[in-house]
Amino acid sequence: MRARCKSPLPDFISLNVKIMFKQAVIAFFIIIIMGVASGSSNEKIVFLGDSLTAYADWNELFPSDNIINRGISGNTTQDIYNRLGAVIKDAPKKIFIMVGINDIIRGKSVDDLTLTYNKILKVLINRLPNADIYVISVLPVNFSGDLYNLYVNTTVIAANERIKQSVKKHTKKDKVKFLDIYGTFTKSGTSGLIPMYTYDGIHLTHQGYLNWKQQIRPYVN
Repeated sequence: MRARCKSPLPDFISLNVKIMFKQAVIAFFIIIIMGVASGSSNEKIVFLGDSLTAYADWNELFPSDNIINRGISGNTTQDIYNRLGAVIKDAPKKIFIMVGINDIIRGKSVDDLTLTYNKILKVLINRLPNADIYVISVLPVNFSGDLYNLYVNTTVIAANERIKQSVKKHTKKDKVKFLDIYGTFTKSGTSGLIPMYTYDGIHLTHQGYLNWKQQIRPYVN
């Protein structure tokens, strides 16, 4: 009886399958390791606010693909409240919100501003219960008129104090924090915005954004 010759093809295929399997396993673990090192892609961070937020390149300040800039020029607290649906759809892990200067400039009272801010926080807390919410103080201005500067900045200080107290009253205190960075944007003994931090009295220069970054860095990373 003649012995049957084994074809080399099955062994060849088997060897290639093993090599491909090993490569796939290695690639899988590399992806896992890189994902752990860089953070989960689902952990989105939203910056929410007016032009001060909109004009910042947050992805450059905090290198990450997870940052979403939800700033819109001219927005007031009511405008922010009206578009919270987009933020909820983002399902972020962290939210940084600064808004209020446009309310003050347009003559809105501190009471009304605070009332709308409370509505914003209630919606975010209820609809995004696992998100960390960071409420950033309204920044000072530095316009040409001394009396107008005094009026706006005095109102900003009062608004910040009321917003701070509102944050403290919310039940999920561990999830909502007030970050008071106002003082880092003013000169000692004055309430005006430091000149090198602004190019028009209200909007920030690159140095201004670097200062903002420095103040909130521990909470972003």
